[in-house]
Amino acid sequence: MINFGDNLHGGTLPPDLYQRTVLPSYLRRCELLHAGGKFVHSHWDGDTKSLLPFAKISGLDGIEAITPKPQGDVTLEEVKEALGDEIFLIDGLPAILFDTLYPVSMLEEFTHRLIELFAPRLILGISDEISSTGDIERLRVVGRIVDEYNASCSVSGEQ
Repeated sequence: MINFGDNLHGGTLPPDLYQRTVLPSYLRRCELLHAGGKFVHSHWDGDTKSLLPFAKISGLDGIEAITPKPQGDVTLEEVKEALGDEIFLIDGLPAILFDTLYPVSMLEEFTHRLIELFAPRLILGISDEISSTGDIERLRVVGRIVDEYNASCSVSGEQ
């Protein structure tokens, strides 16, 4: 797995600049790395709605840290449309859902929806990181949901 180590944000990288400068570099590097059998991903964080139209033509295998609402500027459905069934979503859980300002039920519903939309092209994690005010015990809630999903796959023969 190769991460480009960037941190793209629509507020600091407008689409025209992405298309002129970043996209050609991505395509060139992805071609070389794919030839070597590498999985390639980038870190797109914060407001990414303006960059999502480039996801499928980026050459990337995955995109990390796209932050959905209520923290970022995109819905899960918009992210799914942009990534399709070709690109892995890495992370996907808004970090603020781990804060006690939001009910646990919201985190549960969000996690179920995320898995429903993106599995098996999902490497589940927190977009971007749990904050210092986050409730670390909420990780157990997510873990239980993942365990239930994995058990249902084993029973039905899916992977």
